[in-house]
Amino acid sequence: MSQEETAIKPAPVEADRAPAGSIAVYLAAVWAIVWKDLVMEQHTRQTLSVMAVFSLTAVIVFNFALELKLDAARNVASGLLWITILLAGTLGLNRSMASEQENRSIDAVLMAPVDRSAIFLGKVISIMLFMLILELILVPLFSVFFNRPFWQPPVVAIVILGTIGYVAAGVLVSSMTIQTRSRDVLLPILLLPLTLPAVLAAASAVSAFMLPEAPLWADVRAPIALVVAFDVMMLTAGVLTYHFVVEE
Repeated sequence: MSQEETAIKPAPVEADRAPAGSIAVYLAAVWAIVWKDLVMEQHTRQTLSVMAVFSLTAVIVFNFALELKLDAARNVASGLLWITILLAGTLGLNRSMASEQENRSIDAVLMAPVDRSAIFLGKVISIMLFMLILELILVPLFSVFFNRPFWQPPVVAIVILGTIGYVAAGVLVSSMTIQTRSRDVLLPILLLPLTLPAVLAAASAVSAFMLPEAPLWADVRAPIALVVAFDVMMLTAGVLTYHFVVEE
């Protein structure tokens, strides 16, 4: 009887601990991907530097090109902000995934016994961190150069929401094109049309806050809801389909 009790007793304990353990392993895998990308960026400084240099150049060019037409520049400032974010983000995604391919680190990651959705979420979080650093630079610059209140908390929140969906879609698309020779061309061709509805909605919501009077919630509810729905859709699609994408 003692041997039977010894064999039976551990089973319920392991069953009770399995869910918590699996969640901890999953979160640890996500954090490992994020940490790997941060360490790689610390050593190479390729992704963030490319994004920052392009963004600063774009802001300066936009400012001097529209200097004689300040009213027109202020009217299109929100659109220029999103154009800069999109193009800089595309460069960052392309550089990040290219470095994975060049260093063959993506092969090592795929060999790890972790859920592929953890790899997707880790890449989304790491690139999102790079984008947030970039936007911390861009928002004050656009506020100063174009004299528009981009620093408002609702505007910052909309920019972050729009960036989440864009990055999630970007990781999914760039993972599809990483093995192709023409990935530099395919990524913007596939990504920009895919994210255009959410970007237009986010730009519209940001433009509403550039007016002298704060907009009513009814005026910005529809575009913000569209951006949130796009974020949820892209994150869900990535979590559910990423294992098909990386194993093809």
